[in-house]
Amino acid sequence: MIRFFGQISYSLYLWHWPLFTFARFSKTSLVLDPLDQIELCALTVAISYLSWRFVEQPFRLGSPAPASRAAFRMAGLATTALLAGSAGGIILSQTPSGADRDAMMLDVYNSYDVGPIYRAGSCFRYDGGAFDDARCLGAVADKQNVLLWGDSYAAQYYHGLDHTIDRARVNLLQATQAACMPTLNASAQGNASCRSFAGQMDAFFRDRKPDLVIVSADWLEYARPPRFDGMIADLNQTIARINATGVAVVLLGPGVQFRSRLPSMLMRAQLRQIDPLPQDFVLPDIFGLDRMMKAALPAHEKFSYISVVDAVCPAWQCPLTIDGGIPLAWDHAHLTAEGSVYVMERLMPISGVERK
Repeated sequence: MIRFFGQISYSLYLWHWPLFTFARFSKTSLVLDPLDQIELCALTVAISYLSWRFVEQPFRLGSPAPASRAAFRMAGLATTALLAGSAGGIILSQTPSGADRDAMMLDVYNSYDVGPIYRAGSCFRYDGGAFDDARCLGAVADKQNVLLWGDSYAAQYYHGLDHTIDRARVNLLQATQAACMPTLNASAQGNASCRSFAGQMDAFFRDRKPDLVIVSADWLEYARPPRFDGMIADLNQTIARINATGVAVVLLGPGVQFRSRLPSMLMRAQLRQIDPLPQDFVLPDIFGLDRMMKAALPAHEKFSYISVVDAVCPAWQCPLTIDGGIPLAWDHAHLTAEGSVYVMERLMPISGVERK
C-alpha cells in the first residue's frame, strides 16, 4: 500500500488540487462536507492511478516517437490560440464588470482591521496582560456600569453596544481576552494567558460591583464533545459567585457562524451568479447548541440567557449581508462593525441595558 501511494504520489499531487477546487466551487454552499471529501479522495486516487499507468509510465519508460511536421503545426496553432485568448482577456479585463467591483469590495475583508473596534491592546488582549484599568474597567458614579466579559466573540459586540447604549446613563466596561472562556476558575484554563485572565477577573469581582455583566464567548468551541457538561458546570459556578455579590449577569448564547469565511463565500456565489441562501452558508450547529444551552441555563433571579440566533435569525434565516451588501461577518463568525451594530440593535431591548 505504501509503495502504491509512493508510485502515484506525483499524480496525486497534480490531480488533487483542481478536483477539490472545482468540486468546492460547484457546491451551492461552497463548502465540502465529510462525504464529499471521502468521495473526492477516492476519485483522486483512481484518476491518479490511471494518469500514472497510461501517461506517466509510457512517457518515462517508452521510446520517444519522432516528431512530425503535423505535430509542430498543431503545437503552433495551439500556441497562437492561447496567445490570442490571453491578449483578449487582458484587453477585456481593463474595464471591471459589476461582478468585479463587487468582488473587490468583498476582498477588502480579507485584511479587515478589528483593532479599533475591539480596542485591541487595551481592553481586548491576546497575551493575558493586564487591562488598562482606567480605560477598560473604571466605574462611573450615577451611571449604569455594564461590563462586557469574554473572548473575541464578546469583543466583537463592543462596537455595537457603544453605538446603541445611552452614553448619558450607561458606562461601558470591557474585559476580553482572545481564545479564553470567561470563568473565575483559573485552574480550569488550559494556558497561562487564560489563567491570568481568570485571575484578573476574580480579583476584579472581589473589589468591584458593576450593575450588569454581559458574558459572551465562542461557546461552540468550549462545548465540543465531551466538554459541554463541564462548560455548563463552570458557567453555573461562575454566575453563582457573581450573583452572590449582588451583580446581575446576562449570558449571550452562540452567535451566527458560517461554514467558511463569509466574504469569500459571497464572492464565489457572485462569480457563479447564484443567490446565496442562509441555509447553505450558516453553520447549523449553532442552533442545536443554542437549544442545549437555553435548557441547561434557565433564567433565575439576577441571571438571564439571551438567544442571539432567536433574535437575529428568525425561522433560522440569518442575514448574510446588511446595509447594501456589507457582510455580517468578516470571517467565519466575527462580526463586522456594521454587523455588530445590527446584532446589538436586536439584542438591546432584552438585555437590560439603557438604550438611546
